[in-house]
Amino acid sequence: MALVIRIGKSVFFYFDSGLNENYILIGLLGCAAIGPMTYYFTKTQISGEKTFDPKSLWHLVPMVFLAGYAIFYESYGENRAFWSTKIVRGIYNYWGVYLLYSLFLIVRQRLILKQRFNEDGWTIGVVLGVSAIWIAYYTSSFTSYLTGSLTFSFLVYLLAWVLLTQRKQVIAKRRAKTNSNKPLGTVEKGKLEDKIKAVLLDEEHYKDPNLTMPVLAKLVGQTPHQFSSFINDQLNQNFSQFISGYRVEAAKKMLVETPHLTVEAIGFDCGFNSTSTFHTSFKKATGHTPAAFRKLTSSL
Repeated sequence: MALVIRIGKSVFFYFDSGLNENYILIGLLGCAAIGPMTYYFTKTQISGEKTFDPKSLWHLVPMVFLAGYAIFYESYGENRAFWSTKIVRGIYNYWGVYLLYSLFLIVRQRLILKQRFNEDGWTIGVVLGVSAIWIAYYTSSFTSYLTGSLTFSFLVYLLAWVLLTQRKQVIAKRRAKTNSNKPLGTVEKGKLEDKIKAVLLDEEHYKDPNLTMPVLAKLVGQTPHQFSSFINDQLNQNFSQFISGYRVEAAKKMLVETPHLTVEAIGFDCGFNSTSTFHTSFKKATGHTPAAFRKLTSSL
């Protein structure tokens, strides 16, 4: 709001140099509030404290002093030269001090403390945008009086575009999450099962003892959340049980077809990372230990 008041005054004054001095005073008061408001916004975003602290009002004391000076001592119209140089430059310096402190709070939080805070990207964008407007006004004597207004307009459009883009991304993520929670149809389930079998059996990824659920999910073109939901909800298994099933089936085949290999060697070759894990998983799936299973099948 303080920025809007200041920008509005600048535009009106540019096109009407005889603008009523009360409007000019309102614009300068708004300008004096920009720095403290930016600081308070930054502090609130970092702390997460949304309740208003009455003690913060002391930051606006210069506004009260400025209004009192204009009303009771010397108005803008009575001494334009003094107001346009000393007062305005003092307001810009006051604004700049609060900007520097706002930037310091952000740098300390992100780079020194290495902590993120609420909507940090948006907060940084706002503070940098206000800083750009401050630079435009501070250097307007070398460029144009409307530079600040034009900078403000550009930043409004830019921030609006950023907000719309972020909103679209949030909506897309929500839709993706919603879709990932939907149970797969018969056709989709069959296709995914075929893809998993191709990756695990044809490419023999089940033999990797370090295979994890996120890695396998990526191999079959699913997010970890989608793949985990498929295993848990569609197959009623956890990942450990799921991958162990493939390893046990491979071990059963090797126990029959490769009698020259030891039980331990077969377990490691099938992806089990220890003999005890191999024995436990195999017995749970078949009701027999690997050695007993080999003996039983060899007698058939």
